[in-house]
Amino acid sequence: MAVTISDVAKLAGVNSSTVSRVINGKASITQETKDRVHAAMKELDFHPNSLARSLASGLCGAIGVVVDARDAEAFSNFFFSRSLFAIEQVAQEKGYQVIIANGAQSKGRTIENLMKERKVDGLILPPTTVNPSLMETIGDFPYVVLGTPDTLRGVTCWVDNNNEQGSDLAVHHLQEQGYQHIAYLGGNQKRGFTIRRVRGYKKAITGGELVIPTDGTTENAYSAVLEILEKKDRPDAFVCNDNMAAFGLLKACRKLKIQIPSEMGIVAFDNYPLAEYTDPPLTIVDIDTGMLGDQTAQLLFRRIDKRCGNQQIMLSTNLIVRESSERLAK
Repeated sequence: MAVTISDVAKLAGVNSSTVSRVINGKASITQETKDRVHAAMKELDFHPNSLARSLASGLCGAIGVVVDARDAEAFSNFFFSRSLFAIEQVAQEKGYQVIIANGAQSKGRTIENLMKERKVDGLILPPTTVNPSLMETIGDFPYVVLGTPDTLRGVTCWVDNNNEQGSDLAVHHLQEQGYQHIAYLGGNQKRGFTIRRVRGYKKAITGGELVIPTDGTTENAYSAVLEILEKKDRPDAFVCNDNMAAFGLLKACRKLKIQIPSEMGIVAFDNYPLAEYTDPPLTIVDIDTGMLGDQTAQLLFRRIDKRCGNQQIMLSTNLIVRESSERLAK
């Protein structure tokens, strides 16, 4: 005989309506009660009927994460995976599934189909999709942009890390360590987060600016910076756009026998797992992409529940100081 909500309620010591509210996640219920209901569901091997839930609530129980697969660097890296994992965790806690869809080159049709066919109850979008036409199509449908859009920034809903603040932290740390000629290395200067990182560097720097773009590879960073380091008036410190740029810089410094951190200071964005195992270990501007994914998903579910309108959330960065910049270390 099939297990019913009444069976779960009896075992958990609550009303059937309470079990329904726990399943649908639509009411304020104490964590203790939620735990008892979930424990009873597990013991009885009870699985809610998703079709019945959908008919009752008008929701389909899924959210969509739209990606731009043309942007291989952003889509395939370690940090996007951390954001996606955090989104999955929040969705699971809410009893939702996550659908990943490629929105590249579809002129909004992928997003429009997900909405009109009621495949999802809300959308997480990449900044590259934001434009006036799409926003008009979306209307009041719940969405959050994962990152800062280049257009419509003040009227769209988004969550991002504060990349400008990260550069400010890096520059001021290097200045406090006595470095005077600080340059910026790496990054595609057309990418939104790189633009903001460079902007933060330029605001914080005193004296001459030097920005050296790269194509994102270690090899290109190495060749680009080697020529600069061979000059007499070379920089004595670098803020690196990412770990790939920092690895290229480390290689160039080894070739020219430039000592780190006594002759050269290095701070890099993004705390890749190998950053603390380089020689010397890299000082890092830590971008918490797990928190980014979590906060994006939490905001989306608040919008699905109609508990908030458009919001813009900027998450602070954190400096992890290691040997590569500790010239004045005691």
